[in-house]
Amino acid sequence: MTTEKTIVGAMDSEALKFTVSSDVVVDAVLTEVDCIGSAAHVTMLSEMANGRKLFTSEQKQRVINEYVNIMRRARRGSFRITYRDQDVHMAVERVLIQKLGAIGKRVHTARSRNDQIAVDLRLYAKEQLLGLIKESMTLAGGLLSFARKHKSLPMVGRTHMQPAMPSSVGLWASAYTESLLDDAILLKSAY
Repeated sequence: MTTEKTIVGAMDSEALKFTVSSDVVVDAVLTEVDCIGSAAHVTMLSEMANGRKLFTSEQKQRVINEYVNIMRRARRGSFRITYRDQDVHMAVERVLIQKLGAIGKRVHTARSRNDQIAVDLRLYAKEQLLGLIKESMTLAGGLLSFARKHKSLPMVGRTHMQPAMPSSVGLWASAYTESLLDDAILLKSAY
C-alpha cells in the first residue's frame, strides 16, 4: 500500500485516485466562482458586528487580492488542481496558505465544504444562465432579421407532419423567435 500526503493528511494512493476521480478537471471551471464566493465570505468575516472580526481591512484586502490572482491564473490556464488538493476548494486554500500563511487558514471559518460547493454551484449556474440568455437573444435577433428578409418567401405550412395551409419562411422563422423569447423568460425565472 502506497500513501500520498494530501492537504488533509496521508491517504492510500488508490483510494485517493478513486475518490478524486475527475474532480481535478471538472472543478477547474469552478475556480473563479469559488474565489468570488470566498471573497464575499471573507468580507463578511471582516465586518462582523460583535467586535470579533477575523480579518482586519488590510488582511481582507490581501486575501481578496490573492483570490484575484488565482482567478487570473485560472483564466490563463496556469492554476492547477492536483490530486493532493482533491478539489478546487483545497487548491485555492493551498495557494492562500502558501502566499498568506495563517491568514489563509482562516478563510473557512464559519462555513463547511458543503456550504462552499452550494455557493459555487449556484454562482456557476447563474453565470451559465446569463450566458444562455444572451446567446438566446442573439439567436432570436438573427432569426428575426432572417424573418424580415424572407417575410414574403412562400413556404408550405405543416401540421401533424402533413402539408397544410400556405405560409412563409418569415412566419416560420418568427415563430422560432417567439419561442426563444418564451424560453428566455423561463431562463430569467431560473436565474
